[in-house]
Amino acid sequence: MLKMYLFLKKLPQTSSLIFYGLALFWRCDPLKTSILFFITLLNALLGPLLVWLSAEVIDEISRSPFELSSWNTLVWAAIAYIGFTLIVDALQPVAEMQKRLLTAKLEAYLDELLMKKAASIPDIAAFEDASFHTNTQIIRYNEYFVTMWVTIVSQTFSGIVMIAAGCLMIGMFAPWVPILFLMLAVPKLYWEAKLNNATFEGRKEVQDLRRRAEYYAGVPLIPETAGEVKMYNLVPFFKTSYRNTSMKLLHTLSNDQKKLALYQLFWSVLQSLATGAVLIYIVRQALQGAVSVGDLLLFIGAAVQFNEGINEMFAAFAIGARETRHLGNIHSFLHSKNSMENGETMLPDQKSEGFAFDHVLFSYDRDKTVLDIEKLDIPLNKTTVLVGENGSGKSTLIKLLLRYFDPNQGAIFYNGMPLKAYDIEHFRSHATAVFQDFLKYEMTLKHNIGMGDISSCGDLSKIESASMFGGVDLFLHKLENGYETELGRLFGGRNLSGGEWQRVAISRAFMRDESAEILIFDEPSSALDVFIEEEIFNKLNRLTQGKTVIIVTHRLSTARFADHIVFLEKGKVAETGTHDELMKNQAQYANLYRLQAEKYV
Repeated sequence: MLKMYLFLKKLPQTSSLIFYGLALFWRCDPLKTSILFFITLLNALLGPLLVWLSAEVIDEISRSPFELSSWNTLVWAAIAYIGFTLIVDALQPVAEMQKRLLTAKLEAYLDELLMKKAASIPDIAAFEDASFHTNTQIIRYNEYFVTMWVTIVSQTFSGIVMIAAGCLMIGMFAPWVPILFLMLAVPKLYWEAKLNNATFEGRKEVQDLRRRAEYYAGVPLIPETAGEVKMYNLVPFFKTSYRNTSMKLLHTLSNDQKKLALYQLFWSVLQSLATGAVLIYIVRQALQGAVSVGDLLLFIGAAVQFNEGINEMFAAFAIGARETRHLGNIHSFLHSKNSMENGETMLPDQKSEGFAFDHVLFSYDRDKTVLDIEKLDIPLNKTTVLVGENGSGKSTLIKLLLRYFDPNQGAIFYNGMPLKAYDIEHFRSHATAVFQDFLKYEMTLKHNIGMGDISSCGDLSKIESASMFGGVDLFLHKLENGYETELGRLFGGRNLSGGEWQRVAISRAFMRDESAEILIFDEPSSALDVFIEEEIFNKLNRLTQGKTVIIVTHRLSTARFADHIVFLEKGKVAETGTHDELMKNQAQYANLYRLQAEKYV
């Protein structure tokens, strides 16, 4: 009883999710939704109507089989029967077509909602969370769910119509029969919903196994990993890992299906026994002359329609309980509150101060502290270089400046105000960056550069100007279609070298040369040789006057020309100053600089 109470207690929440699902249908395409429901209504009504018509024909024949006066009625009844049958047959492919079209529209609509949600998340912490990827995968690879949900909705609607029509026809002979069938259906609904919920394929453990299996199968097949996979002969390892994971997944799904099969067998037998008992009762009534042959046919047909309606509606309800859980996951994810709050202040035109760190502590997992900075100033309209060994926190500091993350403790200020006070989108629109893990878009060269300022993606003169700064113009003549050359292997385009891709990324950043006041470069020359690096930094010095420039680099030769240098060690500020000042200090910076200089002597 307690389980039934808990089940009934959840019904309001389940109902609200069902209405949310129906609203998704309507918002993605009101016309196709209306057509599908109209066809479903006609299909559901035509079954009971044909049963009634057949009963009338049988009764008419049995009353006066040899009287010519009855033939007109029979002919029209036969014509109506044939007409209704043709309508049922004709509507079936139309209904299937509408289902497929609505499924495709709903899939696309969910993808758009997912992209809208991604755009609404201001930080990148969510994107580095494993559960985020599980949720997005559940929503993105949604063909099964969407198809099932379309079927569930149409089946539920059809079932309600068939049950209502069946009740009306059966009620004329034995009002207790619908009650009997409903009494059998309610516990069936409860247990089927419970079992379907327990065997839900969208549950976390199943999706985690799917993601891991897809990863193992995908690694040997993508261009980015092909070299290392071949070098170390890793295909057998990934093949074995895929087989083991997929077998574990198959074992889990197999157990689920066995439980469902045994349950369905039990209820099918019980339902067949109840239906058989009812048929024996009505046949006895017919033998005693209490009902006509047509009424007997009507009763049998109505009972079949009623049972089909119950099976359709309650099977949809039971599967729906499982799919509603899936729908609940989608709703929760798409309507989840973002952890980072947005400010309302816009950047002023005139600024008097740069960035300032005040007792900032930051860690990704709350266990290991990545940054621990008591005080740090990054001057306005100057070039600051961040240096230090791997893992010293340089790239993390950049992410805090762009407000991809917020500090766990302390505050970061810009122009005398906390970064949290600024509108994030407006603040980032006044910045540009080259990241260490920059993207290689599988698009044309023009788009790869133009992405830096999407509003100017079609402005070829601006793209050419950015290309000259980044050094793309130096290899442009090698590309057969110039800026229209498709880059990347995914769509059969041209692949570039690591240094060429890096020049594209630098050019992309300078698409915002006019609007950006903050320029951030995280290892911008890691794939470039020293000569091209020096050429680019000479251009950088000329083009960044009056802008706040922050460069992360391992090459201390870059730091010589900076206005300000910050040396980080294990997440803390070890030294700050100019190149000459730090060389005089004879501390970590000076030692590392001399060590690197010796390589070129």
